Amino acid sequence: FDVDGMKVAWAGSRHAVEVADRMARLVASDPVFRKDTRTMLSRKELFKDTLKKAAHAWKRIVELRLTEEEANLLRLYVDQPGYVDLHWV
Repeated sequence: FDVDGMKVAWAGSRHAVEVADRMARLVASDPVFRKDTRTMLSRKELFKDTLKKAAHAWKRIVELRLTEEEANLLRLYVDQPGYVDLHWV
């Protein structure tokens, strides 16, 4: 079956697929957003790492002049609970 067609159907539009792919590549190619050591961090180290990633994400959003749609996907793909998320309460 047509995998690309299914992606468009699930995302809602070809534009949504393209934006999601672009933001996924941006996060995957940036070493600051690495996730491979996350499970070995203490709670304090995880908090610091999250703050570093959040600050870097804002820097990239401003540098690249990302739209709100792109910025939301960037945050989604960083996939690390922030200190304002329910996980930290």
